[in-house]
Amino acid sequence: MHPMQFVDRDGQVETVLAYAAEADAGTGRLVLVEGEAGVGKSTLLEQVEARLPDATWHWGACDGLFTPLPLAPLRDIADDIGGPLLEACRTDASRETLFAALVEAIRATDVLTVLVFEDVHWADEATLDLLR
Repeated sequence: MHPMQFVDRDGQVETVLAYAAEADAGTGRLVLVEGEAGVGKSTLLEQVEARLPDATWHWGACDGLFTPLPLAPLRDIADDIGGPLLEACRTDASRETLFAALVEAIRATDVLTVLVFEDVHWADEATLDLLR
């Protein structure tokens, strides 16, 4: 099976890889990948993920519901990370506790950690606060 070809996106992949290198060197990064539905935002990140095999990736998605679930992508990520972050989510801890547990989980490893929040245009206020 041949890997899917990603046409005319080498520059974008290289840009995100450069940001990942900065983050891996200790400078945190927030990268916004925007575009119309179906343009290949997730595919771009999947291409970057394939080029960063030593990084740890966690994916979460915002709800497209009229009233989105608060911190839905963080809850998705907590299911993957586990530990104190998952426990904080399960006990409906305060935002501050949840945010601190996420930061602690990221700091607990020397491996580059990438958090992907999909569909941020549907994010609730608490998720936007987390991203800020």
